[in-house]
Amino acid sequence: MKNTAQWPARMLSGLLLVILALGLPALASAQDCEAEDHQWAESQYYPAGALVYHNDSWFESREVHQGKEPGISFDWKRLHSEPDCSDTEQHPAPFDAAEAEQGLTQAGENVEVCERPEQWLFAETYNEGDMSSHGGNVWEALEQTKGDMPGVKQPPRWRLVEDHCSIQQSQQPVL
Repeated sequence: MKNTAQWPARMLSGLLLVILALGLPALASAQDCEAEDHQWAESQYYPAGALVYHNDSWFESREVHQGKEPGISFDWKRLHSEPDCSDTEQHPAPFDAAEAEQGLTQAGENVEVCERPEQWLFAETYNEGDMSSHGGNVWEALEQTKGDMPGVKQPPRWRLVEDHCSIQQSQQPVL
């Protein structure tokens, strides 16, 4: 009779060992994120999925941006627990402005950084070659202009930039 009384305890301890054995590789593969290695910096570009630690919270970037403070703008998603930093494809590293101008991330990926130009403003002076967005399009100033709305003024002061990367990205289907 003693053997049957010990059976549930042995079964439970065996089951516990199996659970631990299956769970340890998953724990070993997860890499803790160190807060001091992921501090937010205004000068850095953050691609979608980048992780930062700011004001005692973890955040994940929703899209590529620069200078937008976590916890204040919609460009960041607050995480409710410490993230796993081992998946560098899902969580790419931030990079500086010099690399953004070249269109490359710090990891050397061939990912183009594309930022939509600032919204056209009536009171702003634009010089030849300046870009602005207006009416869902991107425009390039043909000469110095102030108050001339893109696509309206005659003679034209703006050229429509049909192949701008931000326009191409917005036209891609969502999967």
